[in-house]
Amino acid sequence: MRKLLPKITYSIPLFLAFCTASQAQVVLNRQVVASSGGSGTIQNIQIQYTIGEPVITPITDGKLLLTQGFQQPEISPRLPPGVNPVKSYVLFPNPAVSVTKIQFDLLANASVGIELINTAGQTIYRQQSELALGRNTIVIPVNHLAAGIYTLMFNVNGYITFEKLIVQ
Repeated sequence: MRKLLPKITYSIPLFLAFCTASQAQVVLNRQVVASSGGSGTIQNIQIQYTIGEPVITPITDGKLLLTQGFQQPEISPRLPPGVNPVKSYVLFPNPAVSVTKIQFDLLANASVGIELINTAGQTIYRQQSELALGRNTIVIPVNHLAAGIYTLMFNVNGYITFEKLIVQ
């Protein structure tokens, strides 16, 4: 028993080091190779399902991976009135040379408008999209613009944000 105790004492910190929570995020692009599926309503709850092989693309190597099981579609939640559907966003690269991207997380499906405005107040680029909840990225070409400072107007369901964009 005495010889076993030192081994256990050294093993516990090693075990606890491997059990700590990970801060990494995994983004999966899900698809399904279906063999069957359907939908139904049970006590006012609508259920949709697909039986088959869910396909995921790991971010580590980008190769497709088949997994077993079934795929339940994600249902977009309804946000209460007055709630901004944008959880967070980032504009990068800034300064930009050929393209800039705005990446944002939506809490629900939304109408998204992007406008680039020059220093004279003229809209020189406009894009309108209907996007689904989750992480979205919009690529904005700036290679045809003169070097300078522009204003990017980001409009999501009427919630408007302005960001300064520098084009080199």
